[in-house]
Amino acid sequence: MKNLIFDFDGTIVDSLDFVIEMYMSWYPEDQYLKTVDKDKLRNMPISQVIGELRVKPWKVPALIFRGRMEMNKNINQIDMVDGMKELLDQLSKDSINLYIASSNSSRNINKYLRNKNLRKIFKRVYGSVGIFSKGKALNKIIDKNKLKRQETYYVGDEVRDIKAAKKAGLKSIGVTWGYNGESIIARENPDFLVNDPREIIKIINS
Repeated sequence: MKNLIFDFDGTIVDSLDFVIEMYMSWYPEDQYLKTVDKDKLRNMPISQVIGELRVKPWKVPALIFRGRMEMNKNINQIDMVDGMKELLDQLSKDSINLYIASSNSSRNINKYLRNKNLRKIFKRVYGSVGIFSKGKALNKIIDKNKLKRQETYYVGDEVRDIKAAKKAGLKSIGVTWGYNGESIIARENPDFLVNDPREIIKIINS
């Protein structure tokens, strides 16, 4: 039985613009933020993005908490990635076990999935995963659900997702439509690199 663990932001939902606009709204007086190139940010790992936005490391946890709270108020305004709902529906029909492991909160993710009538197709949603500790979180998910690593894939849109999958001994599927661009994802050598959600079906069925 094959298992797919999905990241949420940037992988299932197209939330990058929302997050950038939200962050800029917190600091309207910061002229530097108005000049930041989104494409430049997409070609950086999260550690470099934090530096580029001039965020002090000790502020990161508070900003993440604030962001989750604000996102909860607007979660249903964020679009799902084109073709993602059809992919998830098909995977469910094919009896693939589906999970989510994300830095976003379980509360936000479950709220969004319920609104899209998708919550029931996921066996478990694991939220509030540390942005630098996804590998450990994936290991716990594998052990807790007694999944076979050789039959499990992690689908993510960032460098840290590919690294986490490798750390946990899972097959990695990097997507090119999220927070990180294709070139930086490709440099991490994921097992698979996809430009369209429908390509994931072919990978699972191969």
